[in-house]
Parts: sequence; structure tokens; C-alpha cells
Amino acid sequence: MVADSNSTVQLKHKVTLRPIVGLTESLPKRDLEQITVEAIRTHRRLRDTAEARYEESRKAPPVSVGGTAGPARIAYVAAMIDMHAQQMVVSTLLDVLGHIPLVPAD
Repeated sequence: MVADSNSTVQLKHKVTLRPIVGLTESLPKRDLEQITVEAIRTHRRLRDTAEARYEESRKAPPVSVGGTAGPARIAYVAAMIDMHAQQMVVSTLLDVLGHIPLVPAD
């Protein structure tokens, strides 16, 4: 296990969010599974939002005034950042939990 300056821990070439490990590693498995399932649901919502923002950005007219990508593209990039950040949370929780819980479709 190697810690870096960004409060992450690399385990076997995998990045883990150390604060999440510390907060959850002593929880009963049942509680940890509940938290993990909710994190997966959150990730799914963020994924759906990112997909919608992508479609909106594809349909938006190209913006060339003022050197900006435009509001639709910025909204898409922000949504993707949120989704990927949540994926790191889910990945860390799954590592602590030790299995992938069953998550019913929404």
C-alpha cells in the first residue's frame, strides 16, 4: 500500500480513497452494503445525467465567440466529472465490502 499527497492509496495499481476506507472499514457488512447500494444508485443517476448532457451538447450549435466551449459542453464536462468522481467512491466501497451487492433496477 502506497499513500500519495492526494489522500489516496494505491493497492495493486488501484486507486482507493483512503478517507472512505477509514470511515467504512469497521462498519457491519449489512450497513456497508446499504451505503454501497445507495452509492451505486447515485452513480447511475449521475451517468444518466451525463448522457443527457452529452446529447444536449451534440445538438447545441458550435460556439466560437469568446473562446469558450459553450454552456452545453461545459455542462457535459461537469456532469462527466461528477460521474467519474462517484465511480471512485463506488469502487472504493466495493473494495471494502468485498463483493458486488445486488442492486435492483430503478
